[in-house]
Amino acid sequence: MREILRHTPLFAIEAVVLDTETTGMEPRSARIVEIGAVVVADGSVRLEESFRSFVAAPQPIPTAATAIHGISDADLAGAPRFEAVFPDLVGFIGGRAVIGHTIGFDLAVMKRECALAGLSLPAWPILDTRLLAELAAPTLAGFSLDSLAAWLEVPAETRHRALADAVLTARVYLGLASRLPEVGLRTVGEAQAPPAA
Repeated sequence: MREILRHTPLFAIEAVVLDTETTGMEPRSARIVEIGAVVVADGSVRLEESFRSFVAAPQPIPTAATAIHGISDADLAGAPRFEAVFPDLVGFIGGRAVIGHTIGFDLAVMKRECALAGLSLPAWPILDTRLLAELAAPTLAGFSLDSLAAWLEVPAETRHRALADAVLTARVYLGLASRLPEVGLRTVGEAQAPPAA
C-alpha cells in the first residue's frame, strides 16, 4: 500500500486533510479542543466525507486561544475526552495519507495527547501544504494558510475552526497539486522527499 501511494500522482491522491484547534501554540503544553478532517480524492474535496468533534480540555481554555478560534469552555460541556475521540479519527483516516498545513504542530500535540492517554499515534504518510508551497513558489511573501488561499484564489470563508480549516487546506492542496509538476514534483513520493537542488 505504501509503495502504491508513493507512485500516486499528487492530484489523484485519496487522503484525509486534518486540522486541530488547541489551547495554545506550544506543543509541549497545548491540549486539543477540536478536531476536523475531510477527505480529498480524485481532485475534489468530499465534503460529505468529513469528521468533526469537540474534545474535552482538562483545564479552562485561555482567553487568548478563545479569541482566535472562538471555542469556549461552555462549548466543551459534555464533549468526549481525547481517548474516546481518537479511535474514531483513526478509523476515519484508515490507511490513507494525512495532509495538513504546518501539520507538524497538529501531530506533535496529538502525539502528546496520545502519550497522556496511553495510545499510539499511527505512522501515517504525511504531506504538509506549507512545505509544498515553499517548493512550488519559494519567492512568495508568506506561506500562511490565508496567504496561500489568496495566492491560489481559494475563497476563505470561515477560519480558525477545525473542519473549516481542513476544508480550506484541502482546497489549497488541490491548487498546489496542479502547480507542483512545474517544479518536478508529480507523485506523493517525490513530494515527500524532494530531489536535492
